[in-house]
Amino acid sequence: MKNLYKLSCLTLALASSYLSAQETEAPASNWEVSSELGALVTTGNTESTSVVTKVTAIHNLTEWKNKYTLATLFRENETVNDAGERVTEKTAQQFAVTAQGDYKLSDTSAVFAFGSYTDDKFGAFAKYLSIAAGYSFRPVAQENLTLDMNVGPGFSQGEKQNGTKEDGFVVRASADLSWKLSANAKFTQNVSVEHADFNTRTTTESALVSNLNSSMKMKFGFKTLTNSDVDEGVDKTDTETSATIIVSF
Repeated sequence: MKNLYKLSCLTLALASSYLSAQETEAPASNWEVSSELGALVTTGNTESTSVVTKVTAIHNLTEWKNKYTLATLFRENETVNDAGERVTEKTAQQFAVTAQGDYKLSDTSAVFAFGSYTDDKFGAFAKYLSIAAGYSFRPVAQENLTLDMNVGPGFSQGEKQNGTKEDGFVVRASADLSWKLSANAKFTQNVSVEHADFNTRTTTESALVSNLNSSMKMKFGFKTLTNSDVDEGVDKTDTETSATIIVSF
C-alpha cells in the first residue's frame, strides 16, 4: 500500500510541476491550474486503500481556450484467504487523459477539437481512445448559472480486457453545467455521450465544491461510466464516489 501512495503522489507532483512550469511561460491571467487529491483507507476485517488524483489546466487566449486533464484512480484491498493468510489485491488502476481546444467564434460559441485516452486495468475496456471535432456553444449564460454544450463527429477505438479491438465512427455530445449556489459553494454536472456502432459510452459526474480559502477547495463527487457493449459477466456501469481537496495555482 505504501507503493500505491508513492506512485499516486509522484504522478500528482510531476503533473503539477509540469503545468506550473508551463504557467510561468505565459501571463498568469491566461492559466488556471488545479491539482486534486483524495484518499480513503479502511481497516478491520477488510483493509483497503483508494487514491484519486486529478490535474486540470485551462489556457485562455484571445482566440483559443484549451483545457487539459490528467486523472488517476488506484485501489487495493487486503483480505484473509482460506488459508488464513493476508493477501493484497489490486482492484482498480485507471489513467485518463483528455484535451480540448476551442477556437472562439464569439463569447458564447466556438469550434472544437477533442481527444481522450483511458487505460483501465479492471474496466469493461482496457483501453479506450476517442477523437472528435464539432461545434461548441453556451445556451445558458446567467450570473450564477452557465451551461456549455458540444456536439460533433469523430472516431473511437476500444480494446477489451481479452484483447479484442473494435473501432468506428462516433457522434460525441457533452454538456457542462455550473451553478453558483453561494459566494463559497457551487454545483457542477458534466455529461458526455459517445455513440458508435460497437459501443455507446456515457460518462456523468456530479460534484459539490466548497471554498476553504482563496486557493483551496473541498469537493464531494459522484461519477459514473457506462458502456453499452460489455463481455458476459462484466458490469456495464462503474461508479466512483469521492471526497477530494483541490488546490489552485
